[in-house]
Amino acid sequence: MKKVFEIIFALIFISSVLFAQDDDTEEKKPTGMLETWSMNDTKSIQSYYQNLFGSKSSQLTSDLFPSYDVDKEKLIEKLREAIPLQGPIDPDKYLVGPGDILDVTIVGNLPNSFILQVSPEATIVIPTIGVINVRNMYLSQAKKEVEKVLSSQFKNSKVSTTLISPRIFTVSVGGVVNNPGNFYASSVQRVDEVIYLANLKANLAQSDISQLQTQERELLNRQGVIQYFRNDELKEQRLKMSLRNIKLIRLNGDTLNVDLVRYYATGDVKYNPFLQDGDRIFIPNESLHGNSLTISGEVRLTGEYEYSPHDSLSSIFAISQGPTEIADLEKVNLYRTNFNTGEITKMVINVTDIINSKKTGMPLQPGDRIVFRPKYPREQALSVTIKGEVVSPGVYPIIRNQTTIRDLIEEAGGFTKHASLSQASVIRFGEEIDKAKENPDYMRLEEMRLGALNQRMREYFNYEYAIKRGFVAVDFVELFINENENYNITLQDGDVIIIPEKQNTVYVFGQIARSGYYNYVPDAEYDFYINLAGGYGEMAQSGDTRIIKAGTKNWVDPSDTNIEPGDVIYIPRDMDFEDKTFSYWFSWFAEIVAVAAGIATVILVAQSSSSGGGN
Repeated sequence: MKKVFEIIFALIFISSVLFAQDDDTEEKKPTGMLETWSMNDTKSIQSYYQNLFGSKSSQLTSDLFPSYDVDKEKLIEKLREAIPLQGPIDPDKYLVGPGDILDVTIVGNLPNSFILQVSPEATIVIPTIGVINVRNMYLSQAKKEVEKVLSSQFKNSKVSTTLISPRIFTVSVGGVVNNPGNFYASSVQRVDEVIYLANLKANLAQSDISQLQTQERELLNRQGVIQYFRNDELKEQRLKMSLRNIKLIRLNGDTLNVDLVRYYATGDVKYNPFLQDGDRIFIPNESLHGNSLTISGEVRLTGEYEYSPHDSLSSIFAISQGPTEIADLEKVNLYRTNFNTGEITKMVINVTDIINSKKTGMPLQPGDRIVFRPKYPREQALSVTIKGEVVSPGVYPIIRNQTTIRDLIEEAGGFTKHASLSQASVIRFGEEIDKAKENPDYMRLEEMRLGALNQRMREYFNYEYAIKRGFVAVDFVELFINENENYNITLQDGDVIIIPEKQNTVYVFGQIARSGYYNYVPDAEYDFYINLAGGYGEMAQSGDTRIIKAGTKNWVDPSDTNIEPGDVIYIPRDMDFEDKTFSYWFSWFAEIVAVAAGIATVILVAQSSSSGGGN
């Protein structure tokens, strides 16, 4: 049973090392390794890498910590099979140490092969040959030493030494991580891989393998250590790992600076070294207040970065991915703050040689702000969009103050046979420099403020402003049919040209029997469509019938226009009809009768006069 537990234990660790998915049946949460982060945040790259180490959720068991009752030798043998490699090991950079397994092969008259493990004293014991000391040797040096010793014993033989499996050891991780403590690692892993394991967000689970007592499990559950980082009021503060000031302390006392932001931004492995036996890693809390650098303007990745004592202009340029194509490299502004006096000093720096890697650049100080200005003069990419019935609709570049509507229609291949020029329009969407002017209510109130408007005029103004759009006054029929160049306006960036499909219908609505679309009949008058629609309704105000033109939306008297495709015929309602009571109609009838009686009296008098004159 114990052997079964050991195998299970090894498999759990292997899955953690390879970053495989959890075995939970619950819905998997994103790990953060592949999440897309918005670069609008001024701390964009810092936040991204913080997330890389801070958002993984997994069932963390004691496989990540050295256990007390597992056969380490058997476990390590299994773990060696699961060590991920980043590529072939460089013999000139790989430092041999206790636990490495080597294959020593002798090819000759008496071929032989030895599988040897470097002892805790950093020696290789070869049976019947002797002991070879490989302390502080790189793999290439150890190979030469082994071949040197064996060549003297086996004449006319070829000796080769190969690293079969890198060693497994423990490293300690402390500071601002979720689970500080000791972790298994190998000499082919880098610092960030162990930090990743130490930052998995989960509590330790009861393990049948370790059978730890309650107090031992509480000891391994390192959440209580975070209390050390609380403030004086013992209120928890959200901690954030410093990714630029990590300390790697070697067994011999050497201290290396690990800068993971710079490593991920540039790929320089110097800032994320390989691990060695006995390494200690300390991750401090991130400190940006008064301890940051800001780079903005024409660089590929603007942001605020934690300051590192090793920072210079060249390093911060590398982290920000370098300048854009329009950056003025000869006039880069550096603003430096004196925190004792509050004085800000501005420096103008020519960074051409720094960008070209000819110089390392001046050292930076906490609080420095670097601004890349764009070159002047510069021309931005301008474009307009054309939609609808042209041969090739889409987005087209334009030249400032040169490209006209006619130019663009020609470039788009011209109109299709279905294009309705009478309904075509140009809408202007200019970007406001003053963001307040993007609010239509603000603009309405601003334009109304000095106007002498009464209540009724204000209401009508609000109505008109509600439907206000940036239409450009262009008559496509006049321009393209009648060749009136007064309408051939110059386009601006962001303009949208809309060429709708020709509508071979006329719409009739209002006080009519059957509202709806009717097929357009050339040369037909408006009353033709009204008759098709069933004639006027009982309460129609027929004398106020209007034609709403398809393109301009103007309301026109039927006698002043011809019906065209897309036009709308509107018959309004007699709004006074339903308010007219019996007394109104009686009075109206009485007036008509009185007028008629008066006319009849005049006629009778005239006839009488004519008859009397005849006698």
